[in-house]
Amino acid sequence: MAPRETVVLFGSGALAHDVVRGLVCDAADRRVVVIETGARAAIPAGGHDAGGDAAASAVRERRIDPSSPICARELAAILLELRPTVIAVLALSESPVTPPEPWVRDLALAGAITSALARALEQGMAAPHVLLLSSTAVYGVAPASPLVFDEQSALPRETVLASAFARWAQELRNVERMIVAWAVGSGAGVGVLRTASVLGAPGGSHLAAPVMDSPVAALFRSRFPIRVLGFDPPCQVVHYDDLVRAIVLAIDQRCGEVLNIVGRSVVPLSRLFAMAGIVAPPVPGPVADRVAPAATDGAHLRWRTLADGRRATAVLGFRAQRTLEDCFRA
Repeated sequence: MAPRETVVLFGSGALAHDVVRGLVCDAADRRVVVIETGARAAIPAGGHDAGGDAAASAVRERRIDPSSPICARELAAILLELRPTVIAVLALSESPVTPPEPWVRDLALAGAITSALARALEQGMAAPHVLLLSSTAVYGVAPASPLVFDEQSALPRETVLASAFARWAQELRNVERMIVAWAVGSGAGVGVLRTASVLGAPGGSHLAAPVMDSPVAALFRSRFPIRVLGFDPPCQVVHYDDLVRAIVLAIDQRCGEVLNIVGRSVVPLSRLFAMAGIVAPPVPGPVADRVAPAATDGAHLRWRTLADGRRATAVLGFRAQRTLEDCFRA
């Protein structure tokens, strides 16, 4: 019997593996293809648990180089062969420090995917449903109001990108706009998952060797973590397991809108540092602006960046199951 559908995941590393495992558990007749965009193996040997064998047997892997001038043509040929019903782009950079220049790679990847999709549609492929994994960092910061950002909040358009964090967030906005604009123009369904900083991993804490990175995880690993004197902004994180479940739900249900994916708690930055066992001295604002780690910037050390996750509950039935303590449990 032919597979009911073909799902193509753009991604590398454990996240792709764990999403594959969830997809196969939900529908064993799915064909899942992982298109790797990085150096890490997409399916770790042995998997995270007994479900790893099933996922490994169901998945097929391909590899592309988004920086190659012929990437779009090669990818179009792959898509014409596979004729996917769903494409999930999980391969965008996960924090301002992974990779070192994400604003170059992310745009190259988005450009290659949209160009390849346009080529494939011209040659008769039906438009697939597209899902994009992004970050709540695209909202910027709120010194006063709104208290939380919902999916209808206008995204800022910075004119001066003074920090690595600002450049990373702006590039994610540009990627969102590029892929959504292609989908709207092509009549394809499109959904965007904007996730809070990811912590935790199957089997224990990932602070030393993260399964996937995030701004908060990268901040914890920085050589000189700091806070801004007189400020203690509220923060959100989401457990890795909850993120995987949200992605699987979004693929299953053909998510067709922007949704925020956040955890169960909102806590001050100082408490996050304390729970991670990290001493982060408060420093004056002008000093913080100059010496803030690449994982963040002075604005994010001062102001709130909270996102409203209620729409994901209404649309997908997603509710975070893991607690903040689970994110730090070894």
